[in-house]
This record gives sequence, C-alpha cells and structure tokens, in this order.
Amino acid sequence: MIWETLTDDPTRLAWAYGSAAAFGLVCLWAGLKGRKRTTATSDYLVLYASQTGQAEEIARNSAKALLAGGRDAQAFSIAQVTVAQLQAAKTILCVISTTGEGDAPDEGLRFAQSLMQDRPDLSGQSVAVLALGDRNYDQFCAFGRRVFDWLVVCGGKAQSLIEVDDLDAAALKRWDELIHALGGKGNSATEAGVPWRMEQRTRLNPLGDNPLYHLRFMSDQVLSWQAGDLIEIVTPQGHRRDYSVASLPEEGHLDLYVREVIKTDGSYGDGSGLLIHGLQAGDSLPLRLKSHRNFHAPEGEGPLLLIGAGSGLAGLRAHILQAAKIGRPVWLIYGERHPLHDGALTEAMMVWREEGTLQGLDIAFSRPDEGEGRYVQAVVAASGAAIKDWLGHEGGLMCCGGLAMGREVENALAGIMGQAWVDDAKVSGRYRRDLY
Repeated sequence: MIWETLTDDPTRLAWAYGSAAAFGLVCLWAGLKGRKRTTATSDYLVLYASQTGQAEEIARNSAKALLAGGRDAQAFSIAQVTVAQLQAAKTILCVISTTGEGDAPDEGLRFAQSLMQDRPDLSGQSVAVLALGDRNYDQFCAFGRRVFDWLVVCGGKAQSLIEVDDLDAAALKRWDELIHALGGKGNSATEAGVPWRMEQRTRLNPLGDNPLYHLRFMSDQVLSWQAGDLIEIVTPQGHRRDYSVASLPEEGHLDLYVREVIKTDGSYGDGSGLLIHGLQAGDSLPLRLKSHRNFHAPEGEGPLLLIGAGSGLAGLRAHILQAAKIGRPVWLIYGERHPLHDGALTEAMMVWREEGTLQGLDIAFSRPDEGEGRYVQAVVAASGAAIKDWLGHEGGLMCCGGLAMGREVENALAGIMGQAWVDDAKVSGRYRRDLY
C-alpha cells in the first residue's frame, strides 16, 4: 500500500528506495557487528530473542548452568548468530519471545528477514526452543513456533518445543530439566528481589473511571538502574509482573505508575491488585530490578521524540529527566482520557515545558467534555513534516503504552517516514518500544 502511494512522485520514490537500501545496509551492519562479537563457536549455542529482557535472562542462566556442568556453551542474541556458528554447534537452544500479535522482538527482525529466508543444512544439530508468550493474545508464542519450525525444516533434530504462558512455573521447570539433562548443573533460577518499603500511594485521577495510581518505594540499600529499566514483582498467585521504573536513582526513591486492572469476573489483576489493594504504607515488598536494554535511550545526542499514553508515562519520565541532564532535546506526545478527570500527570508536563525540560509538548485528550477527542496517533499523523524534520537530525524515537496505541502510532509513522525507515530504526535501535 505504501509503495503504491509513492510511485507517482519521483522524489518520494527515490527516497523510499534509499530507505530500503539503508535498511538492508543496517541489517548487514548488524550481522557483521554480531559476527565480530561472537566469532567463537560452541557445542551449545543458547540464543535469545527478547523484548523486555526476560528471554535473555533465561538464556544466560541456561548457559551458566551448562558451563557449570563442564559444557562448552555461550549465550547471545539471535541478532548476532551466523550460519557458520549454527552449523558448528552440536545443540542449538533458543529462548524466544513473541511480541505484539505474533511478531518477532526487535532484535529478532534481522534473523527473521535474512537467515530464516534461507535453508542452511542443520542436519547435524539437535534443536530445542523455549517459546515465551501470553495466551491473552491470539498469536500465542507464534514467533517461537516459527523459529522452531525453521530449525526443523533445516534438518535440526527436534528435542523439544516448550511453550510458556505468562512465565508459567511448570513450563519453565521443564526447560530447566532439559538443561540439566544436557549436563547443566546448579540452580538456574533468577535472583530474588530486594525488600522495598512503600512510602505512599496516591490516586492520580480520583474522578476518572480508569483508576491510575502513583506509588513510591524506598530502600535501605543503595541500588542503581537506568532510565527505561523495570522492576519485577511476584504476585501471591506466583505470577511475575514487570513495571517501568518512572524515577532515576539520584531522586532517592523508586516510583511506579500503576493502572488498576479488573478481570472479567470482577476480581483485581494479580499485579495491580497486590500493589494497589494488597499493600499499606510502610509495608515491604521484594522488588527485583531488571535491565531493559531494548528500552534504554537510543545512542547519540540527537533529539528524542517520546510518545506515550496513560501509565505509559512511567516508561518515559526517567528518559525525559535524563535527557534534560545532558541537554538532549525532547518532544513529548502524550495521551489521556479527560483533561480534568485524568489530567494530573499533564500538569507536570506543562511545568517541564515552561522550564525548558521539554522542547515540544502535545497532549491529546480522547474524551473531553467539549469538542472532538484525539488520540496520540492522530497527533503523530497531523505532525508529519515536523516529525520528519525532528527525526532527520539523528533523532531517536521511543513509544510506551498499550499495544493497540503502539500499533496505531507505528502505522502513522510509516505513513510519514515509510515502512523501510521504521524497520531500519528498529534494527539500529533508533526506534525503541515498550508496549503491553
């Protein structure tokens, strides 16, 4: 559809071909960079395709267990692997997340669009895949399945495809048993959380119909993290839940923005129920800090375009403050429901703009009392020329919030910049997403 709209304009057509060529060069660069960093071969390759870092953590723990058992093993991103490494290994183990509706994580795009288009001979290799997903999505574990099917079509001897719903402990135990059957030793479980004390919890929209809370935690330990990182909690039901850290370490506390979730049966969501209704001021809760490298700021000093809605500000706030410290320009496009009922977070944004922390600010309210509501994707679509100019100066793009919002924003961006630019930006790390 996009290519058809470009063919009547020679200038835009040339730009589109240039973008496509640039995407190909970025993919080649990523592959060469991966080859340079992972030239050694191993008997056991533990590959990961991760969006939030969970698959990477499991893969690295699996490789550590194999090393502890005396096996020749290494773990690295699927974006870095070469055909030669795959063919040199005896066993290929993959921990693969699926994002969106059956999509590859951003670091899996090069693999999906290049290596998986070929059929290298893997008849001498045993293969197993741990596919991470969530049955709330129609395309459950779809990318993990595609990787497993591809490995088998290439001749790999199938050991196991283990599908994991919402980090189900029983399924993860099966993977752990597989690693130990291959000679792994030791405990490959993740580290435990550190106790944090909840100091305060405030509802930000007491008149709104979709409760949003600000929670502040303190710890007696000195801990550090980067803008974009996550904390993980374990719910009373044994489920793990991740939340974006909205503050920087130098602020002296850890802040979360948590939206209340009500299930279809009327019960509270496991994570939000614990944080909003299960804790009282002064109570302690183990929180495990997790590096979220796929949502760290894009490299460079170019301007940032940040796009989010609702509780998605949690993933962007620390980036705004961090950028201000180093003088990196920021343009924020943010969406909420009602300017009065849900407008508490926007007040701080307007202060940031007045102080110069934000060089650009657009706020879209979808359900105002008067006038027609707007969503962030509409703001993006209407700001095409300004966005193209902003990103053209080595700019980076970050989007945080609901999956549906993220899709619509990406469609609008593709209409402005072209799909080739969007794909290129994902591969290079210029475009980073945290969608849920």
